[in-house]
Amino acid sequence: MSVFDYRIERFTGLDQSLDEALIPPGASPDEMNMDTSGGRLSTAAGFAPLFPAALPGTAAIDALSVFHTADKDIFVAIADGTIYTCNGVGGWHTLYTYGVSPENARYCFAPVQIDGDDYLLIANGRDRILKFDGVNLAEFGSEEGCSDIACAYAVTYRSRLFAAGDGEHPNRLYYSQLPGSGRTVEDWGYVQASPAVEGGHVEIGAAAGDPITGLASLSNQLLIFKKHSLYRLIGDRPGNFTVERISSAASHAANTACAVCDDAVYYLTEKGFCCFNGVDAAPLPDAERICQIMKRADLRGSAMAAVGGRLYALLSVSGARRLIEYDIRERRYLQFGGFAPYGIMEYEGRLALIASTRRVCIWGSGGSFDGEPIAAYWRTPETDLGDRACIKCPQLLYLRGEGELIAASTVGGVCEERRVRLLPGVTELPLKNEGRTLELMFSNESGKAFRLNGGLQLAMSLRRRTE
Repeated sequence: MSVFDYRIERFTGLDQSLDEALIPPGASPDEMNMDTSGGRLSTAAGFAPLFPAALPGTAAIDALSVFHTADKDIFVAIADGTIYTCNGVGGWHTLYTYGVSPENARYCFAPVQIDGDDYLLIANGRDRILKFDGVNLAEFGSEEGCSDIACAYAVTYRSRLFAAGDGEHPNRLYYSQLPGSGRTVEDWGYVQASPAVEGGHVEIGAAAGDPITGLASLSNQLLIFKKHSLYRLIGDRPGNFTVERISSAASHAANTACAVCDDAVYYLTEKGFCCFNGVDAAPLPDAERICQIMKRADLRGSAMAAVGGRLYALLSVSGARRLIEYDIRERRYLQFGGFAPYGIMEYEGRLALIASTRRVCIWGSGGSFDGEPIAAYWRTPETDLGDRACIKCPQLLYLRGEGELIAASTVGGVCEERRVRLLPGVTELPLKNEGRTLELMFSNESGKAFRLNGGLQLAMSLRRRTE
């Protein structure tokens, strides 16, 4: 018989890319509502409301945005074809109701300036683009300006407005005139006297079954998502606009599920997180770490936001709403659920969302999910320690940290569960049972928070059947 110490030096994140026996011990094939910042393992911080007003009704929330004015921020939410606004004081107000609520609606927001005034554009691909000035809502564009078109996507690039998603011309990319000297982004027509500032349109590809599905603007190029391909436009005026197809692009990206971070575009497809780095596009090298989640995911209604070097993706997994976090620098995935999140966005360097309480909340504060307890757990990979013939006999689990948790050890298929209050210094937890495989699980009870510092250590004896 020999003695062995099973150690986890630091906790990382989700990893579903390999068989559990091959996953590093610090990763988890299955976790929920945990945080591994700094290598520690702790329950998620939760979220708290930014202001008390709840969005009216019970319909699913399709989109959330914010319109920054000189003296206040106005939140804009869309649910079941109705546009609501709230400035954080008082309740939500109905601003506009579409005649017919689009099925599987996807909305696009774009801040612009028109004649020196700020507006927020709202597009859905079925109705004419709307413009909101903080008080009133009006239709964008005009027949005279060739811009009274029902587009689904709109972004600004090199001071022009680019739009796409025209149902009658699904491959068409529109661009406005260059603002100035009486011209605005509402003018999409030609300028005979000065072609360098004129508006117009260009066809992106010719296949009818490959429509434009989204736009993203970088500092030096415009990314054009299509159903089965990806293009980019470079240049600063119509005379030198160049459209190129990016051959290695992943497909089926939604306009709502992409975000720009450090001048790179990240987007979500059925393959997981993908990135366009300015030259090429492909799934992230570690995209397979959430492959089991993506196999069960429905990307309709998905969304993405970039906040402080982290990406947050909102999607449905087996019918349940999930929030996936990806730390770009640490290359770490985590998942959060149990609060039916909708409408994520970046707000003042933090993540804002609307949860089941229908209130705008700020992620990373509050210690609960807007009053609801956080149910959190972390499971280590089931391992045989590379020796299937060896019988493992766990004896003492050593933990450092604070709070209360439920520690479960499953050895040879037999589970032993203990409630633990972590003491100052090192807490020792005696274990029993024996078997050829081992896994550990840490969870909270009734929403209580806990934290494990510096990994863990498990002392065990090893023996062969003949010993």
